[in-house]
Amino acid sequence: MRLPPSLRAQLAAATALLVLLIVALAGLTIAIRIDHRDREEVDEQLSARADRVLADLDKVLGTEAPKTDQRAPKAPAPDDTYGDLLDGSGSLVRVIADGRVIAQRGALPTTDLSVPADVGFANVNVNAQPWRSLVVPSPDQDGTSLQVLQSLVPVQERLSANARLVALVTVVATVLAAVTGWLVGRLVLNPLARLASGAVQIAHDPDPGHRLPEVSSPSEVAALSATLNGMLDRLGSNIETTRRFTADVGHELRTPLSVIGTYLESLLTAPTLADDARQVSLLAMSAQHRRMVSLLEGLQTLARAEAGALPQSAQLEVGTLVEECVRQAMRHHLDVSYTFQDASDGAEILGWRDGLRLAIDNLLDNAALHGRPAGHVDVRVELLAEHLRVTVADDGPGIPAEQREHVRERFARGERTRSPGSGLGLALVEQQARLHGGELHLADARPQGLTASITLRRE
Repeated sequence: MRLPPSLRAQLAAATALLVLLIVALAGLTIAIRIDHRDREEVDEQLSARADRVLADLDKVLGTEAPKTDQRAPKAPAPDDTYGDLLDGSGSLVRVIADGRVIAQRGALPTTDLSVPADVGFANVNVNAQPWRSLVVPSPDQDGTSLQVLQSLVPVQERLSANARLVALVTVVATVLAAVTGWLVGRLVLNPLARLASGAVQIAHDPDPGHRLPEVSSPSEVAALSATLNGMLDRLGSNIETTRRFTADVGHELRTPLSVIGTYLESLLTAPTLADDARQVSLLAMSAQHRRMVSLLEGLQTLARAEAGALPQSAQLEVGTLVEECVRQAMRHHLDVSYTFQDASDGAEILGWRDGLRLAIDNLLDNAALHGRPAGHVDVRVELLAEHLRVTVADDGPGIPAEQREHVRERFARGERTRSPGSGLGLALVEQQARLHGGELHLADARPQGLTASITLRRE
């Protein structure tokens, strides 16, 4: 199986390609610009030479007789004042009259050189080499024109040399860019390599407490590290919640299942059991069933909240919600009297309705079950500066101060309790209070009993 190229190799290749394009384009642009300037200088030299020759055209015509054979060499005059117009100098001056050359000086061509028909600049070939030509008419002699020529071989050689230099610089720069990209890639990707190594260790280690290495730079990799570690924290929390839920269920369901199993065996082994005894067994099994259902619902609520699997929050009017809970409690606990005071002035909070109702129901049930038989429960909703407070007070034996922290734990029950229960009530209440930006308070009631209150943050 062919593996795709590594990110480090891709970075080195991309850097090399980018440098190749930039250096090559920049070098070619410079070389072309230099060549263009050289050719402009040649044209300027030709124009200047033409002006000088025209100013002393008679001298050129007097030192050289007209020729019919352009290939016949002519010795140059000993005094050359026209810009090194010598044989082999790469320059040539020709005087043309009536369509033929009547005089020429400089690097005489060895092959036929046609007579130009138009005035101005042109590119021509002289001895199979490129030359630049300028033809200007004589201002003093009608029908006579002057042609000055300059070899472009030095210009082309300079262009070729510049092109070779650009190619060499491009190759060297590309190689250096590739090596630099490779080294920089190693430096830049080292934090990613650390994260990958940490991920491999986590994959082979069942401990959910392991985290990826902390990375401080670059900022993108640091953000990735923080995000992944946050995800691992949530996954670890979910795993721990699942483990705790499983352990709690296994621990707490063992007793009711054993009780139900015992009664079922009694019913199966004694089919002629009296109706009264059979009814007792069925009622006992029904009570244990309700206990298991209540236990599972409470544990499920705790687990969902711990895992953050909560529904969308909504605006809740706390006073109205508490009043509904009180009315329901009055129907369930007929022997208990309730008083309700709402001083919240219709204030609302942003929260989870079912969770908050569960917390209030638990407070009301605890007050009814653990308070004085046929006792009284006082319920109040108060408006504070930044919170709402819901208070439930009973007139029972209360909970000693040294036990109040203990009863907040799961499956914890007070020493003075006289009622059955799962021991999850206050744990659920405290969890919901914290989810709503508050906390659970336990204190003595007056003249006796327990006051339980939760604060809820106002939005």
